[in-house]
Formats: sequence, C-alpha cells, structure tokens
Amino acid sequence: MMTRPFLIILVFLFFLLPLSALGHGVNYLEFNPDYFRTRSLNVSTSGAVYEIFLPVNEFLSGFDLWFDNSGSAGLASFELWNGNGQLIATKGLTISHIDPISGGQRTHIDLNSQISVVAGNKHRLKISSTMPELQIYYSDRIKFLGHNEPHLSDYLNGAAEVNGEEKEFSFKYALYETVESSAPSISNIGWTVISPEQMRIDFNANEPIDYRIEYGISGQGYGQSTNFIGEYRFCVQGTALCSILVSVFPDFEYQYTLTVKDSWGNQSQTVGTFESGQGQTSTSTPTPTLSPTGSVVSTPTESPSASPTSLVQDEVPPAISNLRIAEVSPSSVEIAWTTNEAANSHLLISTPFLITITDSSDPTLELEHFLKVGNVLGPNTNYIATITSMDLGSNSSRASISFKTLSSIPSSLTGSPKSPTQPSPQSQEQSKITTESGSGSSAVSWSVPQEGEPSGGYRIDVFDKEGNLMKSILIPSGTLSSEISGLEDGDYTVIVYSNEDGVFEKVDQPAQFNVDTRPFFKKILDFWPYLLIAVAFGGVLLWLKNRKKTSQLPQQVI
Repeated sequence: MMTRPFLIILVFLFFLLPLSALGHGVNYLEFNPDYFRTRSLNVSTSGAVYEIFLPVNEFLSGFDLWFDNSGSAGLASFELWNGNGQLIATKGLTISHIDPISGGQRTHIDLNSQISVVAGNKHRLKISSTMPELQIYYSDRIKFLGHNEPHLSDYLNGAAEVNGEEKEFSFKYALYETVESSAPSISNIGWTVISPEQMRIDFNANEPIDYRIEYGISGQGYGQSTNFIGEYRFCVQGTALCSILVSVFPDFEYQYTLTVKDSWGNQSQTVGTFESGQGQTSTSTPTPTLSPTGSVVSTPTESPSASPTSLVQDEVPPAISNLRIAEVSPSSVEIAWTTNEAANSHLLISTPFLITITDSSDPTLELEHFLKVGNVLGPNTNYIATITSMDLGSNSSRASISFKTLSSIPSSLTGSPKSPTQPSPQSQEQSKITTESGSGSSAVSWSVPQEGEPSGGYRIDVFDKEGNLMKSILIPSGTLSSEISGLEDGDYTVIVYSNEDGVFEKVDQPAQFNVDTRPFFKKILDFWPYLLIAVAFGGVLLWLKNRKKTSQLPQQVI
C-alpha cells in the first residue's frame, strides 16, 4: 500500500511538472528538422552570425537555439532587431560546457520581458561569442510542397546570415510566447467560386489560429458550419493564407460568421455575406505592395461584372499591419499602424481584464494611422490597446497589442529619453497646410510642426474622392512645399505627415484641391448659363433705362 508521504510527493510532482514545462511560455514555432543532415559552425570564427525569421505572432518572450561547447563555460550575447532596423532586445547568457551530440543541445534564452513584434516582418537575431569552442547547429531550409499545397514564405523556416551572406540553411530555432489576452486580428477576407456547389474563403490573421465558419442562406439563419480544425495554423499576411471550403447551392446570397481563436483561447469573429454561383467574379483581396516611396498601395483588380449574382463592391475590410507602440511614458501611449486602403482610426485602451480606460479617434480616411492617449494611464501598469479602422464601405478590421507603461522613476536615473528637435520660431503656431492649383499641377505647402523638423522628413499622400491613393511623395526635412503633377482632372485630398523613425503623424488636418487642365475658353463654357442670365438681366436694365428716358422727353405740340 502506498504511504501517505509518497502519495503527497506524487501529487506535488503532478502539479509541479506542468508548471515547470510552461515556465518559458509556449513554443509556437520550431524549426528543428530531423529529415535533413544537421551540421554546425563555430560562432567566434565565422564573422557576424544572424538568424533571420518571421515571428508569425504578436509577442515574443524567448527562443531556443541548438549549441555544443566542448570547451569551458563562457558568455554569449544575443541582439534582436526588428524589420525597421531597430534594436528591440538584448540578452546575455552563460553557456556551460556541452558535450557534442548529434544535432546539438537545445538551449533556451528568455528575454528580459515579453515584447511585441510584427508578425509578417523579418526580424534578425545576432548571435555573438568569443568562446573558441561554441558551435551553433543548422539545417537546410528547403521545403517540398505538395502539388496543391499553398506556398509559404521562404522565411517561415528562417534563414541564416553569415558575414553578410544569406545562406540556403537556417539555424535550428524555436520561438516562445508567454500568456497574453489580446484577440487575434482577421484581415484580407476573400471569397472564390470553386464550382456552382462549392466556395472557398481565404483570410489572414496576425498569429497562429484555429478557426471555423458558420453560414446559411441570407435571412434563414446559420444552418451549416464547420468544426474547428484542431490545430493552430500560420496565416500571417505575406506568409500564408488560411482557407475553408464550403458547400453551397448556386445563385444564392449567403451570410456567414467566421470565428478564429489563438492558443490562449482568445477569440475574434467577423460577419459578412457572399454570393454563390459559377458566373461570379472572384473578389479575393488584392495583395498590398510597397511603392517606391514606401507607402502601402493596393494593387487594383477588375471589378465584378454587372450581373444578378455580382457582389456589392468593397465588402472586404481593410488589412491592418505594422501595429506598434510608437512611444510610451508613465501616463501616456502613442499607437501607430498601417492599412492597405483609406480608413479611419479608433483606439480603445483597456486593462487586461477588459475594463475600458479611455479611447481616442480620428475620422480622417488615410493609410498611416497615429493616435495618442495622454495623462490618464497609471505608471508601471499593463494595458491592452485595441485599434479599429473602417473604410468607405463601412467594412472594419480590429487588432490589439499589449503594452506596459514606464515607471515614474526620474529620467535622470533611467537615461535621457529621445528629445525632439527644437522648433523654430514660426512653428509655435499650429501647422497649416495650404494648396494652390494651377494649370495641370498643384502646390502644397506647410509650416514646421510644433515638435520641430522630423528626422525622417515628410510624406505627402494624395487621394481622389473615392479614397484611392493617387500619389505618395517623400520630402526631405527642411523642405516645406512640393509640386503635385500628373493627376487627372478632379477633386483631391492631400495629407502631409511628419516622419519620425517610421511613425507618420499628420502636421495638420487634410486639405482639398482641384485639378482642371482644360483650356481657358472651355472653363468659361462652364459658366455660360450664368453668363446668359447676366446678359439677359443687363438687357432688361438697359431697356428699362431707355424707356424711362423716352417717357421724360417733352411732348411735341402740333
């Protein structure tokens, strides 16, 4: 019979072991293949050693690498750089003696705190050490795809960079996330006709998700559904798509609810409609591309043909990307993000228990979004920022990011914060945007923002009246005007941003201007109805005046 002390020990171990396994967080991505030959290289003699990877998640708390060290213990350092070339985390780790084994020994590195990352952006991890016997293990990153398997990003399995050269292999690595409470963000929803009896929905999410869909003929509820797939898949924009096939009757309008959840149980839903039918044109979301100036521009696609089964245009919500904390203090926060089409901005700040603290909004339809909340937050406190953007078609997308305010320790003890450039005397007044239209071109000018000249200069976005981006122009710091040419006749809106380390903030409210390249005499023709009225009115006045003169002449006596 089992003694009581022994039973207590077993119970203790039963509860302790799972907690220990979760001590580093959850491993959500691992590249540790056993089907390719694993090799190693020496860290200290190979030059600059980097691992390039996509985090495919909202947060990163630590990572694994595979080492051996036949020499004595020593120090290795790790630097994490984001897609904008900014150093966002550093960590030092003492690595003890590790006998060489096949494939190397898994070594875990915890960051000092969990950090937010942009899932679809390439990050770089620098590995440095002067230990003469430290070996890091790698494997070929070639991936064989099935005939019908969707393409995945070449960087999903990572890529090694050694001494400035990107290699055809990747260091073995794993990524971790500790517990978080923000819900996944769904974007880029598109429906495609497979056959008259089958449709496919494609979409992206900003972290690994499980998903299901409920749908039914509009007005008749949700009579059909799929189950959760039972695993968490990567479908970050630019990396891979998640897809669901559904059975339908042809030539009907359907309503649907798409539900996604992350590994922590946080859920998001989006609702909409689609049209079944073989004659329908696919309405998959266009892939955002970068213009030469770095702005995000949607590649135009053909509109659905005018037929009884065509979809209402613009039923696709804007795709949110590059959500980030631009600045944080003990009592305030600044949030920035990008959308692939013109949309407005809303920011909600809440506690991890979803208690609302405050919110802020901006009705401007734009691609670059920037909102700030000041003097209402507590120091050294965790918060969740939930952002929402809605386009002209009233389609909206939502995303969340967690952050922690700084402590109220004086800056003299924590290092001096970045100080803005001192504003010039004319910048003490509010910045104003002025436009002047000429024949075939327009000019826009503005004054220096109150914060002073931005380090990255200015950016000008020009939109037509349908909200389409027509031009995006980069202006160096110190220049406060620009010519805008090459536009067709019409009405336009211009937004001028200051660029501070990749964060775009409007210098003032948008301005409007008109382009009219017609000859002068054709422009005059626009006013011909008014000219006719003026001529007629003048003729009546002249007739009345002549009549009055005639009536005042003396009558001739016969």
